[in-house]
Order: sequence, then structure tokens, then C-alpha cells
Amino acid sequence: MNRPVTQKITTCTICPHTGAPCQPGYEIARRLCRSILAGGDMIPEDFEISGHVDMVGCLRPCTGAFHATKAACHLFGDVVEGADIDALLASDPAAAITLEAGGSRLS
Repeated sequence: MNRPVTQKITTCTICPHTGAPCQPGYEIARRLCRSILAGGDMIPEDFEISGHVDMVGCLRPCTGAFHATKAACHLFGDVVEGADIDALLASDPAAAITLEAGGSRLS
């Protein structure tokens, strides 16, 4: 079932290598948000997940770092493998993509 997910993009920086928004990063963040929403009440309010991912599907694959909660999903692109995700979150302007609960529909 392809249900729309209610999220709003609050941050989306342009990739310095391609000069365009990061479509693979957006897709990862969108899927994280959809998965958390699909868990509904089984997902506790204090749920969070973070990690690193190989971002493929672009002319220039890179490593990404993600952090997701019920309130927001953050994806940082072109980071060093093993980058400190807490430090990335503290420097919010560096976020490639941030999706937050509420706002427009992303399906």
C-alpha cells in the first residue's frame, strides 16, 4: 500500500558536487519517516535510530549519516565513514535533508 506520509521539509541543502538536491538522500529520509509512521503506536515516543549508509544512485556515490525519531528524520550527505552523528546534529545547517512531522504530503 502506498500511503502518503505527512512530513514537511525544513532543511534541504544543495549537493556541492552535483549542484542539485540529493535525490538518494531524500529517498532514504523519506523511507525512514514512512517506516516509523507505519509502526504507529508500536513505536515509542522516545524511539530513535541512527547510522551510516552508502548513498548510491547518483553520479557521485558517497557516505551518508542519518538520525530519525518520531518527530524528524535527518540525513547528512558526503560525510566521512563513522562521522559523529551527534556532532552533525549539533551543526544543523550542515543537514542535507530534514523532514519533520506535519506539513505537506510526501508519498
